[in-house]
Amino acid sequence: PFEIFIAVFTILPFFLLAYFYSVLPDRVPLFMHLNGEVAQWGQKSFISVFRVPLLAVVTQIPCLLIKYGTTQSSSAAHVELSFEQARLHEQSLRLNANLWDWFRLAIAFKMIAESIDTIFLSLDLRSLSLLTFIVTAIAALLGVAGALFYCYKLLVVNRQLKQNFGGTIPGKPVDGRHVYGGFVYFNPSDSALFSRKYFFNFANKWAWIFVACIIAYPLLVFCPG
Repeated sequence: PFEIFIAVFTILPFFLLAYFYSVLPDRVPLFMHLNGEVAQWGQKSFISVFRVPLLAVVTQIPCLLIKYGTTQSSSAAHVELSFEQARLHEQSLRLNANLWDWFRLAIAFKMIAESIDTIFLSLDLRSLSLLTFIVTAIAALLGVAGALFYCYKLLVVNRQLKQNFGGTIPGKPVDGRHVYGGFVYFNPSDSALFSRKYFFNFANKWAWIFVACIIAYPLLVFCPG
């Protein structure tokens, strides 16, 4: 249900903006001041109008991949654990997943409000724009507050693991025969997305999607301007 909710909130702005596209004026807002006023306007185009929901997509995908990739890599460690060590490890994985889910929830609310704000500002509906600006501000503040909370809880659990067992659970060992140039890990037989030492397993297709999203984000931010 949570993933469906995030997917709906991520896709819905595309339909809203598509519905209003024909009535939007020749210029649309691109960048905002912290007080909600428009800092820069841009020429109406597909990219400038759909820029915010596209940013939501290229933000949601890496967060989702980090959530599942980190959990998968950590769960794949083949080590014998005591009951207490396994409990703390499971708690750490759960907090890590909750951290990224909280980010994704905040992003979903913030981006759908910003997409609606694009419509209100373009049509000069200032009073309605103020409401969406308040929603985006609240979503951003709650996102930061939740991130700090989960980071603190993670810090406490990992500190307990370190104090009681000498550190966090080691990840799945890396086959050195599949390391190229000393820093590129490419192992088709390893299903993991992340490697603790080399970060990515570039044999996993999701690694390339992750990199594509990271490259697309600054392009979407700056190119329409």
